[in-house]
Amino acid sequence: MKRCYALLVLFSVLLFNSSIEANQYKIMTEDFAPFGYIENDNLTGLSVEIVREILKLLSQPDNIQVHPWARVYREAQQGPNKIVFSMARSPDRETQFKWVGPLIADKIYFYKRKNSNTHIKTLEDAKAVSRIMLTRDFPEHTFPHSRGFTNLTLTVRPIQTFKMLIAQRGELVPMGELAAHNTIKEANIDPSKIERTNVKLFETKLYIAFSKDIPDSVVKKWQQALDQLKASGIHSKILKKHTLQKTTQATDTTYQIDAPKNHSFYFHQQ
Repeated sequence: MKRCYALLVLFSVLLFNSSIEANQYKIMTEDFAPFGYIENDNLTGLSVEIVREILKLLSQPDNIQVHPWARVYREAQQGPNKIVFSMARSPDRETQFKWVGPLIADKIYFYKRKNSNTHIKTLEDAKAVSRIMLTRDFPEHTFPHSRGFTNLTLTVRPIQTFKMLIAQRGELVPMGELAAHNTIKEANIDPSKIERTNVKLFETKLYIAFSKDIPDSVVKKWQQALDQLKASGIHSKILKKHTLQKTTQATDTTYQIDAPKNHSFYFHQQ
C-alpha cells in the first residue's frame, strides 16, 4: 500500500513539473509572411507549422503569441523564459540568445521600382542613392549600417518600406527573397512595379531564439525535436507546402565574416 502511494505521489510530482514546464515559456512570433501570418483569423505559416510540430513532439501546448517584431525582439533580449521565432542568427546577436535551428535559409537582395533610373551593380553603388528604406531590428538593418551606409531610413514594419519605395520616397529596399513577394502583396502594390536587383547583401539562416536564462537541457530537447522533424521528412513537406521548393543556397561568390563555428551568416562579395 505504501509503495503504491509513493508511486502515486511520484507520478503527481512529475505531472506537475511537466505542466509547469509546458506553461512557463512565452512563445512569440510576428505577423510576417510566409514565416508566420494570420489567415482567416488563424495563425499559420512556414515557421509556425514547424514550431507547432516541435511542440507536438515535446507534448507541449500550442500557446504561440503574435506581436510586432520590435516587442518580440525586446522581450527575447530581456527575458525571462522567452522563446521567439523566426530570428536571423547574426554575429551581433550570437551571444544574446540560445539557438535552435536552422529553420530555413534566405538571401537578402536590394529591391527597386521597375523602370526607375536607379541602376546598381555593387554595394558601393547603393551607398550613392538618395535613400534606402529598411525595417528596424531586421538583419538587413545591421549590415548596411556596419558597412558605412549613411542613407538609411528605418521603418517599424516591412510593408512600410515598399510603400515608401512606390511613393518615390527612396530608391532601394533590402529584403529576403522569401518574404519580399508577400510583403509587396500585403502593401497592396502591384508586384510588376517592383524588381529585384542583382546586388545581394548577404545570406542568413533563420532560427528559434531562446532567452539566455532558459536551461540548456530545454534548448537541447527543442533541437532534437527539430532534427527529428527533418529526418522524418515532415520539415521538407512543410517547406513544399509553402512553395519553397527551390534551394536557398547561394550560387555566387560569398565570404563568411566574423561568426562562431556552426553558425552561418554570409555576406556577398561584389
